[in-house]
Amino acid sequence: MCIIIYPRTGEALPFGIVVEREKAEIELYVFPQIFTKEFVIKGMDREFRASLCMGHFSVPADFLRIVKFLHPKEFEYYFHLEFERRVKSYLTGRYVAKRAVSFLVGEESLERICIEQGIFHHPVVTLPNTTNVQVSITHCDDLAAAIAFSEELPMGIDMERISADRNKVLETQMTVKESSLLSCLPYSYETNLTLFWTVKEALSKILKTGLTTSFHIYEISQVEARDGVVYSLFENFPQYRTASFILDDYVCSITYPKKTEWSVDVVKDVLQEIEPSMTNRL
Repeated sequence: MCIIIYPRTGEALPFGIVVEREKAEIELYVFPQIFTKEFVIKGMDREFRASLCMGHFSVPADFLRIVKFLHPKEFEYYFHLEFERRVKSYLTGRYVAKRAVSFLVGEESLERICIEQGIFHHPVVTLPNTTNVQVSITHCDDLAAAIAFSEELPMGIDMERISADRNKVLETQMTVKESSLLSCLPYSYETNLTLFWTVKEALSKILKTGLTTSFHIYEISQVEARDGVVYSLFENFPQYRTASFILDDYVCSITYPKKTEWSVDVVKDVLQEIEPSMTNRL
């Protein structure tokens, strides 16, 4: 059973009881700061639409309120979660994913959108009368983000906190060639290590392999910093490119087909909008 501290009284209570108490008083809180943008990706002979949703969830009421937007299948899964960290990541991740999908397809009822898990724990979108819609989800600390897109245009997103404490672990995932590329970037050593990690994670989400295979397979062959964005290419997957963005102590990377074009200003705008909420929440 997941026990958390109820913020109003300091009591240690089962998560379910806290949910019920918060439902009764939820209007006293500011709803999560959510920012959603749609953008167009231009292919060789056609255009595709995608939507990015990012949210900052800093107090228990943020993710407790999300429960009412869960699909019955999602609620059943959520009900059996035991650990607070997993509860938070599941709820916040599902919420931004639903918002991204909702924005893309025009479905206003979030509870009708179900984000299930595939066999490799990748998100699978199910929505009546809607097909070929996919979503990629990431969450780190109080941040969660998702990109919804057509199955015809695979994309992946990842976000991680920059921390020197993780340097030794991240170094084990670097190839000799990648280590030589670090000097090409104008950032700190820990920032570069974290950026390379997110680039590979974002690619692995497209391939739906995640951490089930060696990260060396996703070797980065080239990096270029341009106008505040880092662009990466891959040794073994030349058909993809990744754009990476730095937000305070975090790196967010988005992988997409190389032979496409889209405005990175969309992501910059979302990051600029969400940054104040990271320090101004109640």
